[in-house]
Amino acid sequence: MPLLISHEDVHASVTMADAIEAMEDAFRQQGEGQVIQPPRTNIRVGGGFLRVGPAVLQGSGWMGFKAMNLSPGVGVRYVVMLYSVATGELVAIMDAQHLTTLRTGATSAVATRRLAHQEPTDVAVIGAGPEAWAQLEAMHALGLVRTARIHSRTPANRERFAEEAAKAFALPATSFATAREAIDGCGIIVAAVKSNETVLYGEWLAAGVHVNSVGTARPDQREVDAETFARSAVVVVDTREGVFGEAGDAIAAKDVIAPEGVHELADLVIGKAQGRTDGQQITLFKSVGTALQDVGLAARIYERARERGIGQEIADFPFVKPA
Repeated sequence: MPLLISHEDVHASVTMADAIEAMEDAFRQQGEGQVIQPPRTNIRVGGGFLRVGPAVLQGSGWMGFKAMNLSPGVGVRYVVMLYSVATGELVAIMDAQHLTTLRTGATSAVATRRLAHQEPTDVAVIGAGPEAWAQLEAMHALGLVRTARIHSRTPANRERFAEEAAKAFALPATSFATAREAIDGCGIIVAAVKSNETVLYGEWLAAGVHVNSVGTARPDQREVDAETFARSAVVVVDTREGVFGEAGDAIAAKDVIAPEGVHELADLVIGKAQGRTDGQQITLFKSVGTALQDVGLAARIYERARERGIGQEIADFPFVKPA
């Protein structure tokens, strides 16, 4: 019987540490050639869009897809359908809003382990929404946050974020009126802003800094400028096709960087690609999200939910037509 896992159930099932472990395993499988991941489908509809992304993780025996739809004036909905490769059984239907936020932060952690200096530093957070929170939470889970420096264009949001971060992570957290002030002296910068205008400029970056940019997943969005790509000695992406086909800032940087000039995270995880080689290098991780991440974390959520008796079983669903 499949398990129906609600938004609240997802929160109760896994931690950021669980998510990081799941993403390490998922990208290892991909690097070892054990993942089938067709391009995701994007359909414009009703002024919004429907996006569907499937993946098969043959190594761990899971397959499925995430469907996400944006309805203008209403909002965004996410759902994952998770199946067993061995039996074809639908094992879970789960709300994927928190899953998406969590796997994005966890994926940045997988990259940061291999690209940033591995000692605590000041971390700049550009953005004040759930995605920005997950980025800071992921850096904290790695033990890399000495202090947090927060910028959001809305004063109340950045101040609230800083106050809540200080309490949640038991560390100094300060809000700043500009992104440039926030990044001053930081060894890690995390950006999670859905904006049509650039928020982080390459000319601001100091030697040795690492940047995670996760806010742009549409061609009309901007987060970092072309100079950020140009100044980065190592650029890593979760998917070449996705980043250079969907992220507006990467598309706009086509004259300074090409898809073949970057590494995919899966190759970095298995040691096929090299990360930072010099302490002074600027490094960049750019992510738009993939079905691999969704299905990999969905499997971990399902396993934890089963262990803890979380979720609601759905009897006799779906109907099985004899082959």
